[in-house]
Amino acid sequence: MGPPRPALLPLLLLLLAASARAGDTVLENVSPSCPKDATRFKHLRKYVYNYEAESSSGVPGTADSRSSTKINCKVELEVPQLCNFILKTSLCTLKEVYGFNPEGKALLKKAKNSEEFAAAMSKYDLRLAVPEGKQVLLYPEKEEPKHILNIKRGIISALLLPPDTEEAKQVLFLDTVYGNCSSDVTVKTRKGNVATEISIERNLENCDHFQPISTGVSPLALIKGMARPLSMLIGSSQSCQYTLDPKRKHVTEAICKEQHLFLPFSYKNKYGMMAQVTQTLKLEDTPKINSRFFDEGAEAVGLAFESTKSTSPPKQAEAIVKTLQELQKLHVSEQNAQRATLFHKLVTELRALSNEAVTSLLPELIEVSSPITLQALIQCGQPQCYTHILQWLKSEKANPLLIDVVTYLVALIPKPSAERLRTIFNMAKEQQSRATFYALSHVINNYHKTNPTGTQDLLEIADYLLEQIRNDCTGNEDHIYLILRVIGNIGRTMEQLTPKLPSSVLKCVKSRQPSLPIQKAAIQALRKMELRDEVREVLLQTFLDDTSPGDKRLAAYLMLMGGPSQSDINKITQLLTREKNEQVKNFVASHIANILNSEDLYVQELKKLVEEALKTSQLPTIMDFKKFSRNYHLSKSISLPSLDPVSGRIEGNLIFDPSNYLPKESMLKMTLSVFGFAPADLFEIGLQGKGFEPTLEALFGKQGFFPDSVNKALYWVDGQVPDHVSKVLVDHFGYNKDDKREQDMVNGIMLNAEKLIKDLKSKDFPEARAYLHILGEELGFVKLQDLQLLGRLLLSGLPGSLKTPATQTRESACTSFREAGLS
Repeated sequence: MGPPRPALLPLLLLLLAASARAGDTVLENVSPSCPKDATRFKHLRKYVYNYEAESSSGVPGTADSRSSTKINCKVELEVPQLCNFILKTSLCTLKEVYGFNPEGKALLKKAKNSEEFAAAMSKYDLRLAVPEGKQVLLYPEKEEPKHILNIKRGIISALLLPPDTEEAKQVLFLDTVYGNCSSDVTVKTRKGNVATEISIERNLENCDHFQPISTGVSPLALIKGMARPLSMLIGSSQSCQYTLDPKRKHVTEAICKEQHLFLPFSYKNKYGMMAQVTQTLKLEDTPKINSRFFDEGAEAVGLAFESTKSTSPPKQAEAIVKTLQELQKLHVSEQNAQRATLFHKLVTELRALSNEAVTSLLPELIEVSSPITLQALIQCGQPQCYTHILQWLKSEKANPLLIDVVTYLVALIPKPSAERLRTIFNMAKEQQSRATFYALSHVINNYHKTNPTGTQDLLEIADYLLEQIRNDCTGNEDHIYLILRVIGNIGRTMEQLTPKLPSSVLKCVKSRQPSLPIQKAAIQALRKMELRDEVREVLLQTFLDDTSPGDKRLAAYLMLMGGPSQSDINKITQLLTREKNEQVKNFVASHIANILNSEDLYVQELKKLVEEALKTSQLPTIMDFKKFSRNYHLSKSISLPSLDPVSGRIEGNLIFDPSNYLPKESMLKMTLSVFGFAPADLFEIGLQGKGFEPTLEALFGKQGFFPDSVNKALYWVDGQVPDHVSKVLVDHFGYNKDDKREQDMVNGIMLNAEKLIKDLKSKDFPEARAYLHILGEELGFVKLQDLQLLGRLLLSGLPGSLKTPATQTRESACTSFREAGLS
């Protein structure tokens, strides 16, 4: 055909240009997750800015108390693909203040490490992506230092703006260096339909990653410091002003001012002690680029700042060892006044170490002084110290009681790590004690709150607990009882992770092989779990079974009433009229009557179900409270203008043994309810047990501890106090002066105490346990056997040591009576 004619060349060029534009359009929309209007920066462009950031702290107007630092950089933002960017920083300088001029403006000079800073800023490019124009993902090089990466985060945060909308004002949740923040976006001016000036205001305290640095504090310290409360005394805000290109819509100038004001020393919450950060970006050029290559990288991180704690260089470790050696030497010198200062220095140095540094340094510290190292670890108060406390106790084969106490305290410290969770879990498996298992329950709940996605360790713990109650809760009774109480503490957390947990507990409820306390503990282990249909059915059938013990039926009834259906209430009220167990009948009747009279906000829905059920049946008469089980209830609701209603409730249960009319179980609980929120159980205390008769006889019988001790005391008082006082005491207590009594009151009472311990030891001790809940968390329980052991420990060697002081106390008391003019 020959060469193309000249007239056809313009046509071919036009076709090629159109094809290229079409190709660009295809490339622009290659990712459906990034629509064309999701970003203000066009692909195959490079945006060159002059960046300036200045930070200052102190009190404005007082030059001597202010500090200031300034950064200048050339910033290039390349856009190889839509929503994908490459940030490059170069030609950076770092300046610091050396004085102030008469107008109060800071005078700056180049910092000594400015060249080093410039090299670090330009060494690595930072790749980032903004899928759908929303969440910001960074792909830094592994070798990029955290503090340099944080500076680049600040640049990105200042540059990114939401896409255009027609609204003049709106509230958006945007990614920043402080996490996802509620942002007030205002369009100040428009050119046609395009915004040319935009302002964004933020209260940084509401950002989800705004976490002011807290100082370390010992888990055993009586004064916990002001770590979180102090952060509430600092007002933090950010204001950004943007100027936009009216045609291409990209940012031509950005000015972001951030202020952190210490409120107690401020005037009108505006002026006073503060830290300020000002960032400025001014557009210089927008050249085209040809590269479309973008490699995301192996690991993505967020835009929020990361911690930049010290990595503990060798010199820091050497300094800690030297401080400990000086402390160790002081006990043989006469310079003990320096011990407090040196110990504070040691603790402060430990708090600055990373977890890896503490791990490597600990053997050397223990070799220098094991006791001082333990004390410093306890006072350290940082996560990197907690785990090593327990490891130290284990390696030193410390007293099991000390291990229990420290494990429990460490578990209560908030925001546990996975490592601390595993350490306490291992300690609980080894110790098998109440303190360590309750510690495990507390750390599980705290860990799940801060790490809702970290489930693998929790599943391992759940499998272990399920293994302990296999075979329908038969086996070591004390151990299984403890495991069930722990499950009750973590039920809400664990049932979300494994459905096997509620099913295994229900098997224990239905089985009659375990003892009665175990069956009741299994029922109470459901207290935090959801009352699903399967759970409610088992509880209802347990209550309706008249062959089951009364207190087990009542335990099932109380659990069921936490969320019953209308059908459940109907069956309960219909049963009452033919119920043969008077203790069960009286308790349920009193409980339902209290529901009808309750003002508690949270009980109102339950009250409607009860009222509906009583349309076809009636409550039996409530009998003598001194012999029959009963529920006690006191509630009050208060409504205040412009505030939601608030109600409080105090509730108590008293359950009697039907064979002897002695109380075998009691409970007292206080609840606060606010309309629209679930009720908060402020506290609950309870006592459960049986076999009190021998103990009551030993304590209060004719020759029991209290009557005989009172007689000894009255014999001593007679003649030592005025006659009319003696007469009142004798008449009140029924003391007979003709009885021969031991003259030395203290020795006599101590002998009575020894006799009491022997009597209790020779008799069947009551099977009783007392427990305490605070804000829904069970802190633990004690058994009466614990008190028996404590009594023996206290009494060993006690009479001899008390004899002389007791005599002095007696003579002093008599003198006081006479000097008071009573004789």
